[in-house]
Amino acid sequence: MKTGIFGGAFNPVHLGHIKLAENYLDSLKLDRVIFIPTAVAPHKSSDEFASNENRNNMLALATEKNEKFEISDIEFKRQGKSYTFDTLCQLKSLYPDDEFFLIMGSDQFLYFNNWYKAREIAEMATLCTASRNAEDYKKLIEFRNENSYLENAVICDFEVFEISSSELRDMIKSKKNISSFVDENVEKYIRENNLYV
Repeated sequence: MKTGIFGGAFNPVHLGHIKLAENYLDSLKLDRVIFIPTAVAPHKSSDEFASNENRNNMLALATEKNEKFEISDIEFKRQGKSYTFDTLCQLKSLYPDDEFFLIMGSDQFLYFNNWYKAREIAEMATLCTASRNAEDYKKLIEFRNENSYLENAVICDFEVFEISSSELRDMIKSKKNISSFVDENVEKYIRENNLYV
């Protein structure tokens, strides 16, 4: 089975996340994408992060229409810092026959040499990223070419949905309409639970 791994704070999950996952499903012919919300870092203040439960609930609402989307809470259950290497080791033991594709933002990809056990991660999963524009695409290709252990990394040029979770939180605080950027059920959940106000 070809499994996409999509980690992030998802604070909150937005249509950019969902469209990106759908693009990878189609272009890489994945069998599924597992969304893995990161645990709340102890140094983050409560107004920056919705609770694990709330972020998980929002993800469930945002992904329920696609049967190939799944959610895993393994980083919530694990003690200590959430390293991608540890998460992949766990997933390898849970799904030993799967081929993994690790989805990451272009900025994370360009910083990948600094990740904990970067080479080991690249051996366990195919790295996948998407460029924001032509200049970004060129930088990503150059970085891959400069690092031989990343030769199998997949660099796509999807049309990127330009919104970030931090921008969304600012819009919510300013009482602006966010309906163009999040699933309607997620918007309703945020409103009913007074999140990010």
